[in-house]
Amino acid sequence: MEIGWLEDFISLASSGNFSRSAEERNISQSAFSRRIRALEHWLGTDLIDRSRFPTTLTPAGHSFYQTALDVVRVLQRERAEFRGLVKRDARTIRICATHTLAIHFAPTWIAALRQAEGAGELNVKMMTADLHDCGQALMEGACDLVLAFNTSTVPSMFGMPRFEAANIGGDVVTPVSAIGGDGAARHTIDAAIDEPFPLLAYSNNSYLGRLVGSALETWDLIRRARPSFESSLVEALKGMALAGEGVAWLPRSAIASELASGRIALCAPHGEYDLPVEIRAYRRAERERSVVEHVWRAITDLPKDHAFSA
Repeated sequence: MEIGWLEDFISLASSGNFSRSAEERNISQSAFSRRIRALEHWLGTDLIDRSRFPTTLTPAGHSFYQTALDVVRVLQRERAEFRGLVKRDARTIRICATHTLAIHFAPTWIAALRQAEGAGELNVKMMTADLHDCGQALMEGACDLVLAFNTSTVPSMFGMPRFEAANIGGDVVTPVSAIGGDGAARHTIDAAIDEPFPLLAYSNNSYLGRLVGSALETWDLIRRARPSFESSLVEALKGMALAGEGVAWLPRSAIASELASGRIALCAPHGEYDLPVEIRAYRRAERERSVVEHVWRAITDLPKDHAFSA
């Protein structure tokens, strides 16, 4: 049995798609399928229910998934330490956050966390990734905590019972555009005015993309939206909005200074198309290093008034 087979299975269980996982693992789909078959042969049971589409795990597959994650995480950590790539630091905590939260939320939050009773001396190693890769990093032990947006309308992998969550703040994703010559928003959205508008859109596979896309459908704005630019990065959409290229739904924490200086304006009346979001911290449910346990206790007691409030 090869560790690569376990990594293949973890990728497939996460993506639910043979071709996507084969691309992620940088091998052909046929070779990827043979490796999954080899793992099943070694275990003596089917892990994938091939009679269904999309790809579904068998009961044995669901049971083995946690074992595969734990084995890969321990082996990768030990290999890195033996090679001298990682040095254990009793006071270092590794946090993976989505790009927007790493830039606009984490600095103030970490400063407050360091002052919290019980956190003690703390060294933070910050990593950034999209939501899917943050989840993978947490499952595989590459980080100790994840910071991410959460709403009840868009599920994520963090709903699995192997994770614990703490609400650490809030934000509002709101439609904005550049200022026009008259000092008002260049582009406006009003339910009473049935006009199209240029949309600066998130990538469909991003969390905010799914959130905003679902909301546009609910509000019946999708027929009026004319996509003119797409990116998974808030900062990229903000730059295009500032350039006057359209309407973007952006977290207010990311545009606070631009709103205050009048470089950007809200383009819907009375917060009509606002999307409140929670900011959550996630960890693995099992017992962790003492620094992670201490920090988690501090997180649950940390006041949330330092975060942007909806």
